[in-house]
Amino acid sequence: MFGRRVPPHLVLLFSVLLALACAVAAFFALRAESWVTGAIGLILAVWFAVDAVRAYGWQKAKEAQKK
Repeated sequence: MFGRRVPPHLVLLFSVLLALACAVAAFFALRAESWVTGAIGLILAVWFAVDAVRAYGWQKAKEAQKK
């Protein structure tokens, strides 16, 4: 398990799912006027969205390297 990298397509999938989950949680927290929880949820959603974009770039680079 250690010493091996997680495949980029799995990082992409889980990052997108976590970004969506955090965004939904932040939405409901902000609707309930829980500003701190909503802000933390939004920060995490952006964090995972950026990670998904990076993983997408890794995936495209890996595909281009195979050709």
